[in-house]
Amino acid sequence: MRDEPRPVEDETVKWAMSDVAPMSDEAFARGRAALLERIDAEESGKVVPLRRRRRIPLVAAAAAMVVIAGAALLVPSLTSRDSGPNVAVADVLNKAAGLTGDAKLQPGQYLYVLENARWSMKDYQYDWMYLQDQKLQRWIPADRRGKWFYKITNVGGRQWLIGSDEDLPTDFQSPIEAEGEYASEGGPALHDKIKANFRDPSPEYLATLPLNPRELYQKLVGEVSGNEGAVFLQMVSQGLDSGVYPAEVRSAVYKALTYLPKLEIADSASVIDGRTGTALGVTENEMTEQIVINPSTGEYLGSRTVLAKDAWGLKQGQVIGTSSVTTKVVAGAGQTS
Repeated sequence: MRDEPRPVEDETVKWAMSDVAPMSDEAFARGRAALLERIDAEESGKVVPLRRRRRIPLVAAAAAMVVIAGAALLVPSLTSRDSGPNVAVADVLNKAAGLTGDAKLQPGQYLYVLENARWSMKDYQYDWMYLQDQKLQRWIPADRRGKWFYKITNVGGRQWLIGSDEDLPTDFQSPIEAEGEYASEGGPALHDKIKANFRDPSPEYLATLPLNPRELYQKLVGEVSGNEGAVFLQMVSQGLDSGVYPAEVRSAVYKALTYLPKLEIADSASVIDGRTGTALGVTENEMTEQIVINPSTGEYLGSRTVLAKDAWGLKQGQVIGTSSVTTKVVAGAGQTS
């Protein structure tokens, strides 16, 4: 295993830990070592588990790196930048941008954010792949300088798409079985220990985001090292999944997405909780990454990853990851209604 400076991998360790309790220097070092070991394992052809998104503990940091690296292998743009954004895409996004609104919190109340997520795990040879559902709950205080509360719960067992439990390595440890409850002061966990970004925004970060769509787009492209494809759209969905973005920023994000060269209207689509909206996606290689919005209300419903063509014995259109997000105002932490 290599031990030279690895800034990208180090940053991956940090943002993969964004929703867990503060870690010590020793814990970060262990996580970094695990990440590099798994990346080096990939390069030597060994089996490495994958995950689709973030919001799981440090053991999954290497898998997050794989997702980022894989999606960065771009195919040619489907839309010429010179010709401007897809007219139909721009129409949907601009309409939704004008409809966004915020829940109003009174002192002592909390914004309850419920995210249902379906993660995918696989090996590099696609000998096996399964889905796992989780429920992620957050209680964000009206005064965001107060204490934030979190709860993660596994839902059901593994849903096998390829193979079975017998195909897993004997030493396999799932990075998505991190149930528990925890809290953090003054913003998302580790907000004072990592560089805030769109995936993991601090209150201070939110206050500095430009609302001009073009400027916001350029800033976000910089956060994903110039990517203007699936990785960019993943970042947007991960950030919106947090439920912390105010209406004016969500509106600017929708308008900024009109600059994404390959963004296309995919179709009407359902997220994991059954709500249906308009899916807008970017296709690269075998995958289409999508966000789903309700164009009649401007509400962000969630995200999906689907197969763009038949692959690995699975059919085109197979959903291999999805999330849904709902928010409501509640009277106290731990309450859901």
